[in-house]
Amino acid sequence: MNITNILIIVNVIAAISIIALVLMQQSKGDMGSAFGGGGSSSMFGSKGSANFLTRCTSTMVTLFFISSLTLAYIYAKRNAQDLEIAPITVEQSSEVPTIDEIVEQQTSDVPTIDDDELPAASDAIDAAQESLDAVENEVPSIPESN
Repeated sequence: MNITNILIIVNVIAAISIIALVLMQQSKGDMGSAFGGGGSSSMFGSKGSANFLTRCTSTMVTLFFISSLTLAYIYAKRNAQDLEIAPITVEQSSEVPTIDEIVEQQTSDVPTIDDDELPAASDAIDAAQESLDAVENEVPSIPESN
């Protein structure tokens, strides 16, 4: 058995013991006495000498906290070592293109207009505007109704 298993067993036994000891202890009084009733055995009043169950409870709580903190430290240290042991390596494969290769091979679907085609393009735009004007002139206007 390693130390982790022993600490887990101690932690569970301490937790169960705390529950049992708290349930076995006698109440310190009713709630009414805490709000002005006073008395040595009131809930928030003065505490007499600690009995055996109170001492056992405080011992078990201390044991529970120490074992919990130790387990947390062990698991955090173990996880940090696991991350350091397995570094991530990236291997370049010839099947996967790099960004530079993609940019070099990329072709655009957007048509471009060369400088010698520019007058022809402006003529086409002018012709389209003239045909649009002709169509607008042929559409009869709608008389306004009052």
